Amino acid sequence: MRILRLFSVETPELGVTEMAQQLGLHKTTVHRLATLLEKEGFLEQNKKTRKYRLGLSILHLSGVIDLHTEIFKDAVPILESLMKEANEAVHLSVLEDDRIVYLYKIECPHPVRLLSHIGRSNPCTCTSSGKVILAFSPKSIVEGILRRGLPKYGPNSVTDRNEFIHQLATIRQQGYAVCIDELHEGATSIAAPIRDYSGEVVAAVSIVGPNQRITQANILRLVELACQAAQDISLLLGYYD
Repeated sequence: MRILRLFSVETPELGVTEMAQQLGLHKTTVHRLATLLEKEGFLEQNKKTRKYRLGLSILHLSGVIDLHTEIFKDAVPILESLMKEANEAVHLSVLEDDRIVYLYKIECPHPVRLLSHIGRSNPCTCTSSGKVILAFSPKSIVEGILRRGLPKYGPNSVTDRNEFIHQLATIRQQGYAVCIDELHEGATSIAAPIRDYSGEVVAAVSIVGPNQRITQANILRLVELACQAAQDISLLLGYYD
């Protein structure tokens, strides 16, 4: 899975050496794993460049994303309205294993480079969307993720177990999450939980932008906008408080 996650819209093809460098593994090991993935159809090799790209078997896995996308398709107008009011990029995300997967992204008129696009995944412990979903998840799910460790991506990534648990408790109490410089330096994200008809938190809506635009002067307003959008989407899913 770590190999498959290296590929993106920006990086559709990778050679064995590139993959080995990014993963911190020996080239022989990566070549063996890539060969196995190619046999299963998850990777295919460009005969001219000898580099690898995602194979057709990925289409079967994408059915999970397609299903979620269908469920939340009626939320798009709410996301578009949120982007216009916040004037920043907006995402709708779900938790898959220990990753946040972006189902929708509405870009703002003055975009900045962010580690997000539809279908991409990021570690749930370094994102506001991931934290706000985990804050309302069963203890067993949180414990399972904590056992894998807390990776450090940005300068403010939380790597201490007790501090992370305390953060989740605070998020659960206040009803939203804010991450500053956690996934990567220079970005702030604000997320609120989306609930289904049973009251279970099944997704998150987030506002993401550069620190110079999301500041102490406007962050509370953006929190209110994110929470209202999450509430509106929850209503679409049949949730009533």
